[in-house]
Amino acid sequence: MVRVGIRGEELYQVLRGRILEGTYPLSSRLPSEPALCREFGVSRPVVRETLARLRVEGMVVSRQGAGSFVRPLSQGQRTVDGFAPVRNLSDVRQCFEFRTAVEGEAAYLAALNRSAEDLAAIGATADTFAAATATGNMADDEDFAFHEAVARANGISFFASVMVSMRHHVMVGMKLAGELSGVGVQERLGLVKAEHRAVVEAIAAGDAERARQTMRDHIESSRRRLFG
Repeated sequence: MVRVGIRGEELYQVLRGRILEGTYPLSSRLPSEPALCREFGVSRPVVRETLARLRVEGMVVSRQGAGSFVRPLSQGQRTVDGFAPVRNLSDVRQCFEFRTAVEGEAAYLAALNRSAEDLAAIGATADTFAAATATGNMADDEDFAFHEAVARANGISFFASVMVSMRHHVMVGMKLAGELSGVGVQERLGLVKAEHRAVVEAIAAGDAERARQTMRDHIESSRRRLFG
């Protein structure tokens, strides 16, 4: 049945509701963009904007050439995260500032406490991000995975819990940085890859002070690329 005149916000609420209630099960493929256009009587841009919003919230993931899929949620993501929703650019700016403090300390402790397995996981996520960006892909999911791996490597579970709870907020900042950055896509991605590598090298060397500073510099650089 085609719904005539539905708006983007309504489409978002319907799709989000279907995911939460299990109409679209975890890991299942969502209907194609043309199918959603036909069902809801909306344009392709409205569908794409809605899917992008669901991606930012971590509810779906897009696979090139295959479509959009419901993302399996971790146990932490199923709980109330305790953070107010992102309402404006001021919230995004504050999130960057909060991340600078929290993730800087996470990297500091990771350099002191990481295991060989932790270090391998951090390096692998950095490599995966680099590979995903080779064709200009924004690779926000891979970027977040790198930061989460660092948070998990310090032996204090609260850091990882905070990162999981902040996923939506962090992804909003990453998405905006990709869309609104004052530098070109390839230049920005190249800078992010180099900054990730600097963090990896500091943690691998066990240099806690350098690990803290390189992570803080990375997040601050991301903030500057967005806000100037």
